[in-house]
Amino acid sequence: MRRIVFLIVMCCLLLMGTSIYAQSTQGTTFSDWYRHQFHLLSNQLSEEMNISLTTFETSVNTYQEQLLKRMESRLVDYVLNASEDANHDIKNYKNNHLQQLNETKKSLMEKDLIEIEKEMKKRQMEIDRRTFDILSELLSEYGFDGITSDVKLENNHNKTEGDN
Repeated sequence: MRRIVFLIVMCCLLLMGTSIYAQSTQGTTFSDWYRHQFHLLSNQLSEEMNISLTTFETSVNTYQEQLLKRMESRLVDYVLNASEDANHDIKNYKNNHLQQLNETKKSLMEKDLIEIEKEMKKRQMEIDRRTFDILSELLSEYGFDGITSDVKLENNHNKTEGDN
């Protein structure tokens, strides 16, 4: 029983202490005091929240700037590497292409020279033949038949040497 009485007395003292504090402001009721305390606490929490949000926003902005700088750096590195690789590939392609062109030019020049040489020999033989025919005709008109036969033999001998 003593315990029950002791608990009741303690609860009463506690309630009186709270009500005395709440009633310490003159002319205000307990609900007014409670509203005032609620608004003070609410304003304090609002200020702390604003400070926390501002701090968070600043840290997020800083992190974003760092991330953007890192991304920009990596992108620049990638572009430089890609352009270097492309330049290297272009140079290799150019060198290979020039080498192929030079080889083709060389082989064409060799073929052309051989064909030109054959064509020149052919035309020279044609010119020699026509010249011989014209000279033979002219000489035969003036009665030099013996010389033309010697020239024919010599010309035939030259033709066989040219074929070799």
